[in-house]
Amino acid sequence: MTAVLSLSAGLLFWASAGAAQAAQDDKVTVYEAEVASLTMGTIVNARLYAPTQETADKLADAFEKRLEAMVRMLTVHGEGPLNDVNRRHGEWVDVDCRIADLVERSKDVARASAGAFEPTIGPLASVWKIGFGGTHRPDDKAIAAARAKVDWRRIQTEHPENGRCRVRIGRDQSLDLGAIAKGWMGTELVREMRELGAVSGIIDLGGNIALIGSNPSGRAWNVGIQDPTAERGVPLASLPASDVSVITSGAYERKMVENKTGKTYGHILSAVTGEPVATDLSSVSIVSADGAYADAWCTAFFAMGRKKAIERMRRDKKMQAVLVSADEKTAWVSESLAPRMKFLNTAIKVVVVPRD
Repeated sequence: MTAVLSLSAGLLFWASAGAAQAAQDDKVTVYEAEVASLTMGTIVNARLYAPTQETADKLADAFEKRLEAMVRMLTVHGEGPLNDVNRRHGEWVDVDCRIADLVERSKDVARASAGAFEPTIGPLASVWKIGFGGTHRPDDKAIAAARAKVDWRRIQTEHPENGRCRVRIGRDQSLDLGAIAKGWMGTELVREMRELGAVSGIIDLGGNIALIGSNPSGRAWNVGIQDPTAERGVPLASLPASDVSVITSGAYERKMVENKTGKTYGHILSAVTGEPVATDLSSVSIVSADGAYADAWCTAFFAMGRKKAIERMRRDKKMQAVLVSADEKTAWVSESLAPRMKFLNTAIKVVVVPRD
């Protein structure tokens, strides 16, 4: 669906789809393409803005096609090249070099986080099935057997000079890039939509936000940070942002309530215990122009817990993060973000984390 917007003095004036409006010296006319798609177990929404109706129409069509191709490339819940790697575990498998690059980046975060981020978590995810029909805790034997297969150090990648890339995982292993894929996809979609003529836009991959420039009025987008204890769409804080991804991770996103005991289990699993991670954080948000970096470190920070996450926030010059305590009484914010963050819950204690 497309609509035309005429921007004047910072105000938005909406007209019907396809309406013709002449641009005047004091106005800028942009056309909107709005896309909604159910994929990856979530709803993907995009609002893309272009200087012409024709470009807006092309953006809507191209977005859906590019999104579908990316999901097909990275899914482990259906046929695709990544699942082919899992099916042929123990063998070298030729893959699109973008897959090999993302696997290599996953290994880098796994190494830097001491395994808090784990791209071979697939066997554990398969036995727990949290968010995919699971209703009870697996027995100890099943957890132990799955955990024995999890080890990012057994992944190998090759980037030969002929441009053909390969990946090999260990026998009985399986890759699951779900904790980095959506962030990467957001950044890639931003790049591709820009190349096709988008001048502004906001892409929401189920809560992972990727921004194209500023909003159509020329101001920064106002992005909400999800309240972990409230229903989706209720913000804990807001942040003005442009040309970045804003990604939040927490156990509230996907969970399982055991049918017998009523105990709640979050979907982020520990490669050490084989259980959902025990953490003192309710959510982690990271802001970066690199969506894959933000997505992967969100998961790593949540699994690492507050103390180790803050240590990384101090050392990593690129890191812009917000950590919210399990009781939601305290937030730790990178000093570069703190001046822009606005917490809607004024009772929350905000601690600024300086860099070393």
